[in-house]
Amino acid sequence: MRSDRLIPAVHAAQCAWALAVATFFAGGLVAISAVTARGESTATPSSPPSPGQPGTADANARRLTDAIDKALDSSWTTARIEPAAAADDAEFMRRVYLDLTGKIPSVERARKFLADAAPDKRERLVDELLGGAMYAAHFANTWREVLLSGTNPELRTSVPELESWLRLRFAANTPYDQLAAELIAASNEGTSRRARLSAATIPSPIAFYQANERKPESLAASASSVFLGVQVQCAQCHDHPFAKWRQTDFWSLAAFFRGVDMGATAPAVGDPTTLALVDSFDRSGLPIPGGKGTAAPRFLDGTEPTWKPELGNRAALAQWVARPDNPFFARAAVNRVWAQFFGRNLAPAADSSESALAGHAELLQEMAGQFVANGYDLKQMVRSIVLSRAYQLSSKAKTLQGEQAIYFAIMPVRRMTADQLFDSLVQATGFYEPPASRSQQQPFQNDSARVEFRNTFAEETAGASETQTSIVQALALMNGRLTGDATSVESSKTLTAIVGAPFLDTPGRIEALFLAAFTRRPSNEETARFLAYAKSGPEDKRLADVFWALLNSAEFALNH
Repeated sequence: MRSDRLIPAVHAAQCAWALAVATFFAGGLVAISAVTARGESTATPSSPPSPGQPGTADANARRLTDAIDKALDSSWTTARIEPAAAADDAEFMRRVYLDLTGKIPSVERARKFLADAAPDKRERLVDELLGGAMYAAHFANTWREVLLSGTNPELRTSVPELESWLRLRFAANTPYDQLAAELIAASNEGTSRRARLSAATIPSPIAFYQANERKPESLAASASSVFLGVQVQCAQCHDHPFAKWRQTDFWSLAAFFRGVDMGATAPAVGDPTTLALVDSFDRSGLPIPGGKGTAAPRFLDGTEPTWKPELGNRAALAQWVARPDNPFFARAAVNRVWAQFFGRNLAPAADSSESALAGHAELLQEMAGQFVANGYDLKQMVRSIVLSRAYQLSSKAKTLQGEQAIYFAIMPVRRMTADQLFDSLVQATGFYEPPASRSQQQPFQNDSARVEFRNTFAEETAGASETQTSIVQALALMNGRLTGDATSVESSKTLTAIVGAPFLDTPGRIEALFLAAFTRRPSNEETARFLAYAKSGPEDKRLADVFWALLNSAEFALNH
């Protein structure tokens, strides 16, 4: 730890390191939590724009937003829950940037948005972000992790082809049913081995098959979890007395992936250009372990496929998965996207033992129905969710009712993903990697700063709302090369620009640092405390300390 920062020691077993750092400098700099948070704000909270205000939302998106607002308003009234106050513009902007682009906004964009008095500015911001390239890149990162969840973490950084494939689909707003069908029935049968070897990177979903070792049982478990929202793998070895699915159900689903497994001859993960993946026409089924017979291909709703001569096993499964009357597909998609923005499902999964009281089953059904009717338009569903009243509630509360989180009456605090935290640090500090190793060009190069950061901040089991930070992660933020270089007056682009700006006085420089890190202006008390510290020594060094404290605070590291 740098001695010139005079930061108190951090307790090894707690996440309170960020609060301790911030408290030393700011006398209580915000450490937002779902339990207690600062209730005051220097900005005047603005009410979320109603669907009737001007904007570019189409009628379908407005209807879905209306349905969300109506259902949740009704549940709050019935449960006698007072929702949190509306998020102010700064809180909303930072949140929606993280959720739609994977990083915080620039100081320039923050100033412009906060100064905009137009009533439809939130709608216009959402449209702008959904139409940008960063939306596709962020959702590709997010869904890469979804598709490879539970696989060997060492293999999850060796799949740029999958991420490129996903980025192209999200950029084109490919209908979700088509995206799912393409992945389930993936094949490169028409591509010669010479062509596969000659290409440095071929956008392809084949890494999904490699990461699951092309085993029918692993692929069935992953595909059912991702696209159907059911955990059928619990029945892989035997019938479970409390589970809905039986062993025959599991192996009948796995039978659609028969022929994908090539055993020891399969190439290593990370080398998909040499992989030949063909959708087989093998209808013979799979043997059930324990000598219990053979399971023929059969869908989870109990129906059997209508086979066609030109239809491969996985193509038949893909057609059923993406059918509008599939009882699982649209529901699972809505639940997953909702959890991406709120940290938990809208309602329990289809095969969950959770009580229906723990969710909003009717709203989930309504959203799933509209998702199908709107042509599985993922971007439209995202837009409707982030413009809903629930999404635009504050995460701050002076007192917290226990039911608020269950009923989505407060925005839960969520930890950033490794990619979000890295990209936000880059955005805030102006960090730059030389072109030869920049992660945007070679996102999985082993010596890139991004990969190093991903490896340090990888979370295999923690949920989005679990914000505990390990010792290694805390030290990486405090003393790592990214934070260290970015908060050095000699090497930081942001600090150099702010400290050297002739049109800024010291309070203006402190405000710029707050906007860079938090997308908000400091309170009067925060300005006074940091101003006193800045005047206690060389201003450039003191402002570097201030920036370091902001970047190491809980307010920076969390999505709130």
